[in-house]
Amino acid sequence: MAKLLFFGMLIAVSSCLSIRDFSLNASNESNDIENVPNHTDYAAVARYVVHKSEWASMGTLSTLKTINGFPMVNIISVADSGKDEPSTGHIYFYLTNLDYTGQDLMKNNKLTAMFSNDQDLECSKNGVDPMEPTCARIMISGSAVELDKSSDEFQFANKSFLSRHPAAATWVETHNFYLCKLDISQIIVLDWYGGPHYVSTEDYYNANETLNGFLYDKFLSNPRQSLDQRGSVNNMHNENKIKIKIEKGNDKVTIEF
Repeated sequence: MAKLLFFGMLIAVSSCLSIRDFSLNASNESNDIENVPNHTDYAAVARYVVHKSEWASMGTLSTLKTINGFPMVNIISVADSGKDEPSTGHIYFYLTNLDYTGQDLMKNNKLTAMFSNDQDLECSKNGVDPMEPTCARIMISGSAVELDKSSDEFQFANKSFLSRHPAAATWVETHNFYLCKLDISQIIVLDWYGGPHYVSTEDYYNANETLNGFLYDKFLSNPRQSLDQRGSVNNMHNENKIKIKIEKGNDKVTIEF
């Protein structure tokens, strides 16, 4: 009987290693992720990763004399909503022309921002290397559009950005930063084996977090809605349980995970 149990455990462990972890343990202190979208719902995956991201790797074409025309990359703080607010999908960020990213975009306003699902170590904590295709990455290309300070969007974006990056309040004015939005031209999602997938901007902005199965429940203003969503997620997990039964003579072992 002990041998059967040991053999069953080996099967269970090996099976788990080949299954992507969409469980509730993929959470952190700043974002209580109730669930994640199915990896085939590429628009939802893009929105999910962008929404949880506090920064992105932003690539430009360098204007530095020593590497003029070379690709250059920088870490840029971003926000697609305020802290504890629903996703908008719009990518807001501050730039300054004292920094080479701003200088590059003044000459050639083309950029690509990369977002990784390992931003909060979700992949690493589950034993998935950030370079693995199963650790989602989103490449969004476009141009930087400076927001008009008199516009309602500027007020919203500035408030949202500062709620996620309060330290920015001390350097935005001092170093002549200006608030921008990414005008998206192309979205590429790599979120499983089989190569990249291209998502239209229309599908990206129309992705609905609740309907596509992922939700930051603390972003909801209606506590009842949060409880209902949690119940539906738990039911989904219960339905997806896997059972392995092993029989040898009169001995039987059932393993459920």
